Amino acid sequence: MLNTKLCYAPQNDWSNDDYYSLHRYLHRLVLHADRKKDEIEQLDIQKMSEKTRVLLYCIISYYHLEELFELSNLQKLVECKPLPEPLVLSSYGLKEENVYYRMNVRL
Repeated sequence: MLNTKLCYAPQNDWSNDDYYSLHRYLHRLVLHADRKKDEIEQLDIQKMSEKTRVLLYCIISYYHLEELFELSNLQKLVECKPLPEPLVLSSYGLKEENVYYRMNVRL
């Protein structure tokens, strides 16, 4: 079995819990950008699914870490469009209007 990072894994038949795990992985990566800068600079968004790119965009935007969009490998994230279908990550519910809602992701 190949050791594929979660952000590049095929998402066939993923459940909401799987997407929630992906969100948590990306969330920790972004929130620890000061310590994880090398790993962030290695991310290849071209290998990511549309959903993964949108999740990454949402996390960066939600925490106002837009300076990460200046990294050459992440610059194209600013071109993300809302997902055509809602991506529901959990039933806990983050209800206020925010970048996740604008990008059709439901927490």
